[in-house]
Amino acid sequence: MIKRFILSFCFAAVFSLAQSYDLPIIFVDTKAQCLDYKNTEKIPATMLPATMRVLEGSKNNVADSANGKLYDIGIKIRGHESARFPKPGYSVEIRDSQGKGVDVSLFGLPPSDDWIFHGPYVDKSLMRNSLAHWLFRQTGRYSPRTRHFDLYINGMYRGVYVLIEKIKRGKYRVDVDKLDETDVSGDDVTGGYIWSIDEVKSASGGKAINDDGFTTSDGLDVFLRYPKKTKIQPEQEEYLKNYLNNLESLAKNDSNSFKYEKYVDVASAVDYVLHEEMMDNIDAYTSAFFFYMQKESNGGKVNFGPPWDFNLALNNVFEPKNSEMNSVGFGGKSGWRIEEIAKMNQSILMTNFGSPLTPTWFIQMWKDADYQSELKKRWAELRSGVWHTNTLDAYLDSMKTYLKNAADRNFKRWPNLGKISGECDEDPEPMKNCERISSCNASAVMSIGGNNADTWDGEVEYLRKKMKERIAWMDEQLGFTEPAAPIVTEPVIHDPDWQKDEKLEIAINDFGRLSPTNFIVVNGDRIDVRTSIGGDFALIDLNGVVLYKTRIKTGLTTLLLPSKAKSRRWIATLNGKMLSK
Repeated sequence: MIKRFILSFCFAAVFSLAQSYDLPIIFVDTKAQCLDYKNTEKIPATMLPATMRVLEGSKNNVADSANGKLYDIGIKIRGHESARFPKPGYSVEIRDSQGKGVDVSLFGLPPSDDWIFHGPYVDKSLMRNSLAHWLFRQTGRYSPRTRHFDLYINGMYRGVYVLIEKIKRGKYRVDVDKLDETDVSGDDVTGGYIWSIDEVKSASGGKAINDDGFTTSDGLDVFLRYPKKTKIQPEQEEYLKNYLNNLESLAKNDSNSFKYEKYVDVASAVDYVLHEEMMDNIDAYTSAFFFYMQKESNGGKVNFGPPWDFNLALNNVFEPKNSEMNSVGFGGKSGWRIEEIAKMNQSILMTNFGSPLTPTWFIQMWKDADYQSELKKRWAELRSGVWHTNTLDAYLDSMKTYLKNAADRNFKRWPNLGKISGECDEDPEPMKNCERISSCNASAVMSIGGNNADTWDGEVEYLRKKMKERIAWMDEQLGFTEPAAPIVTEPVIHDPDWQKDEKLEIAINDFGRLSPTNFIVVNGDRIDVRTSIGGDFALIDLNGVVLYKTRIKTGLTTLLLPSKAKSRRWIATLNGKMLSK
């Protein structure tokens, strides 16, 4: 028996070493330290640092691992329920020899020290998060960039993972103003800030909210992301708290004439809501709900985003038997998520959590006729172009081709296709140096991964089907009919040349855009076009008719809105690509 085991192990090792991989590979070595959900601090816990080697080529072999670039890292399991999945995600910090964070580029992405290794386990399409972030970037706004890769930990294959940029302040991520310790008054104290709403953390029984943020006058828990609670100055925290308290007060006391546009960037709110609703994200508006704000002199309004966490989006859930949970909507092609959350604020869930699940002023905005009008207009623009069904099909088809072999490898390692998946699942090849979970009461936890198909191809097609059902329902609700072909298939995206440390000329209010040097601003009958590349500028109506076309140079160009465009909805394009507003 022992001989058979040794021969089997050797055969598996040789097969793995000889296998060709068509994704990048990352090899993590924890130096025999346990990497499980019980460890809340990043390894290393000893003087010996954890490391990772990175093979970035399009074709790789495990036998070439010694040729990969070597980094010292800190690493820990991340997530709440997902931390107990047998295939969890990880937070990774790249460090120098002194243990301090150091910015590096991975897989061609702009450099940073903090990265997320997302482990798609309950999402058996392997692409819900990458799809969601790609869709948001199509609006012209920043959303974390992603790259798929194969992961090994301590010599064991862990499956297909997704490298995701962590949401944080930075030139190539959420580019809000840096706050120094001395920025405690005047315009200096007004930004930038990044914060989030997260009911999962609120209800987790972990740290008190005062350890990570503060509570607003309505009882909403706000988690500080930048600056962190440990680094924010009292005057800075007080400024942000007062700003949000004022928003709540205005929405409550002046609900019929709430001038939210003075305090909130409406365009960002519209794009964010349409995106969350299209993804039918069960965690929308209550968990990992991010906001950011620039200095008052540079816009100074609450911006929505970037979006985060789409494991359970597009009906990837196992619906619970609890009738009260089902009554507020637990996945499906119909029903507005925001309206469900408004009901939930007064439901059994609020009783359990003891606080609102989402900002009251956000719910008040949704009820406003002008805001609803902006939602309809923007939906028509996006669906006529970068969110057209043909464009979505092209993306899904390309990912099916790209990930086919990787998916085969992943599901040999994790044979959970056609099964409900969750916290109580066993790992067929448990992590070394860690105790196995001694027992798991399946009735006490919720198996949240959907049982959608018996094959990976079927999972992808289920995802496609649910997205199209959701889009069709939203089209009906928002009064839109899709044109036969998309007007544009991609936005103008500025990829910063970080290797040359390029300094971009940033204009007021453009810090939320993915292309900060290529966008338009509409002021009444005037269109301000800012571009770093120049070329053919055009206004095209939603049926594909060119209303206006001209050649523009780099820099700022001001144009009068053509009479043909005054009574129609249109998309602005530069060299055939959509310009963000």
